[in-house]
Amino acid sequence: MKITRTRTAAAAALLAFAGSAAAAPAATAGAAAAPAAAASPACTAASLSTWVNADQASGAAGTIVYPLEFTNIGGHACTIRGYPGVSATSSTGHQLGDAAARQTLYPAATVTVPAGGTVHADLFYGDAEVSTSGCKPEAASLLKVYPPGQKTARTAFFSLPACALTGHVYLRVSVVRPGALLNG
Repeated sequence: MKITRTRTAAAAALLAFAGSAAAAPAATAGAAAAPAAAASPACTAASLSTWVNADQASGAAGTIVYPLEFTNIGGHACTIRGYPGVSATSSTGHQLGDAAARQTLYPAATVTVPAGGTVHADLFYGDAEVSTSGCKPEAASLLKVYPPGQKTARTAFFSLPACALTGHVYLRVSVVRPGALLNG
């Protein structure tokens, strides 16, 4: 043990003497040899349950904000980052109007969702746009929701009037953020 301590002390002294230029390659070589921590895989549509939390809605000035919740129903943690794709559909699955536009209130960040955990995006519903713009309102039954980075959609109940015509932005969505409900 004494020999190992002596060698370690000598190596530390040599690195300190050689300066930061020599220390950087040594640190890089040591980092490459260390095993990397296992990262959580990306959340898939199959591992998420998607729903609108209508009980937590808030609104003002013609817009109602709903938490669009993503609950991890898989058996392990997963990660999610960015904007979900969202569109309202009729009871037959026909898309009503345009897909939700991006609401750029928050920067995107990777969020780890533990098994059984919930994260959310804010869904902005422009009830004033639907009722006053001549967009030909029609009853929506569901939302088609694509989790960020996924090509498979989930559905969530959404029973509100929607614009049947394109060219009317009545839905906006924020990036997915940690925690359930609205986080101010």
